[in-house]
Formats: sequence, structure tokens, C-alpha cells
Amino acid sequence: MKTLVLGGCGFVGRHIIETFSNENMAIVVLDFHANPAHSTPHCTYVAGDFSDNAKIDALMARHSITHVIHLVSTTLPQSSNENKAYDVESNVIQTLHLLDLCVKHRVQRLLFMSSGGTVYGVPQQLPVDEKHPTNPLCSYGVSKLAVEKYLFLYRHLYGLDYVVLRAANPYGPGQNPLSGQGIVASFIHKISTGQHLDVWGDGNVVRDYFHVRDLANLTKIALISPESGIFNAGSGQGTSINQLIDMLGSLVGRPVEVKYRKERDFDVPEIVLDCTLAESTFGWRASTTLREGINECMDYCLTRDLV
Repeated sequence: MKTLVLGGCGFVGRHIIETFSNENMAIVVLDFHANPAHSTPHCTYVAGDFSDNAKIDALMARHSITHVIHLVSTTLPQSSNENKAYDVESNVIQTLHLLDLCVKHRVQRLLFMSSGGTVYGVPQQLPVDEKHPTNPLCSYGVSKLAVEKYLFLYRHLYGLDYVVLRAANPYGPGQNPLSGQGIVASFIHKISTGQHLDVWGDGNVVRDYFHVRDLANLTKIALISPESGIFNAGSGQGTSINQLIDMLGSLVGRPVEVKYRKERDFDVPEIVLDCTLAESTFGWRASTTLREGINECMDYCLTRDLV
């Protein structure tokens, strides 16, 4: 296997690369923030943009790429509705160029990181399995779903094998608290720096939080597996924002100041993923509890002087 990881220097990408560090597998990382001086075993870092089709074409040829992990997203759920055309152009259209290159270079398998938190829209029942209707409330989710459909088309037309992971809300050490995505990292940072927490709505919004290490392990298993299709990835358990705040407060041993603001129209009120298909297919299940994971994030934050 010779794997190209697009977006491998991001939060999720770094943890995925780490899971492969002990494997005898050649990996090429293309990322805007890549530093060729990085020293991960069996890994080559190349600075470049997802929109640079010529560079991706050259990398696939030079390294005889057999597998691709696609982690890139140029937008966030909360901002994607503001410029829907850009969301489609930079994510869907660019992914189509990538798929054409995969066909050209006879890539064997592509893993796409989709979004279990946005593609389903408002759930008709909980937990949500992969057969649930998909009616996203934000352009981010629409674009993810469109890529999923094109993957199905490319397998039908050209035989390009693929696997999609619809990830819930991953969190863990190294997540940027200022990125605009990742409420656990953002809350820990704000608590540690004496800031109040901003909550959109009444705090009863429920999400499925799971540790990024569990997501990275599933990515590794799913990439190597011969099984194809779409799989949810999450803890299978829901936690409201208020419950998350209570947990953080109990861990730091003091009350947390919260400011509740007007709810946002793109926020799904509740989403919890049914991950039994991933368990039955790959033998995978999220293993880190939320309390354990938050403790780890707090330790990481403090020991690295990030607050």
C-alpha cells in the first residue's frame, strides 16, 4: 500500500498518521501546512493545496499511489451557508478532479471523511443509522452528501472502490480551540483562560462526542479492509451541551460562567449515531469514555502551555 493523505496535518489527520506510524506502509501527506521536516516514520510531507490538481497528479505518479484518504474540507457547518457556491466549488468540484485522478492512476481505494453530524438533518428517530433519510440543514452537509453520491457513481462507472465514514463529533488532544469547530477544545480553552462559554440556544442540543483516537483506529481498519460502503462513526451516546458543561465544571472543581445566545437555524437539535454496522463489519467500537477523553484533553492543554 502507498497511501496519499489529503489534509494529513489537520487535527484528525495527525491522529490518523500516528496510527500508521508502526506499520510498514508508505504514506504521502499533502497539506497546506505540511512541513517537509516532519519526521513521522514511512511518511513524506508535501506542502500543497487541495486545489492544485497538477501537484496531486504528479504525486500520484511519482509515488505510485494505491490508496487515498480524503480529509479536506474548506468550509465549516456554521459558515457554509454564507457562501454556498464556494462550498460546492472548493469541496465538491475539487473532489471530482481528485476522483478523475484516482481513475487515471488506477487507485485501488479511497476513504472519504464525511459528516454524521450534518448529512442526516433533523432525525426521525434516534439513534440514526445509515439508512436514515438525508436532509442536511447546511451546505457543508449537502456537499459531503454530494461527494458520497459521486463516489457511488465512480464505482459504478470506473470501478473505484471506496469507503465513507460519517463521523460524529470527534475531539481530543491537539484540536485547535480557535478553529471554530470542536466545542470540547473550545470550552476547555475558555475555562482555562477564565473566559465565559457561549452557548447557542438553551444548551439542550445533543451531540455524539467521541475520541479522535477511536476515529483514527476506525480509519486505519476501514482503509485496509475489503469492505465498501458508508459507515457511521461515533460513540452511540448523546450528550447535551449543558451536560458537557456540568462535566467540565465538576472536573475543574468550580462553576463555569455561561452566556446563552439565540439559537442558530442550522443546528440540528439532537443527533446520536447508530454505529452497529461499523462494529459488525470491522469489529470496531469507540472505547474512550467522554470523561476520560476530556481529562486527557485538559492534561494536554495544561502541559503544553496552550492556555
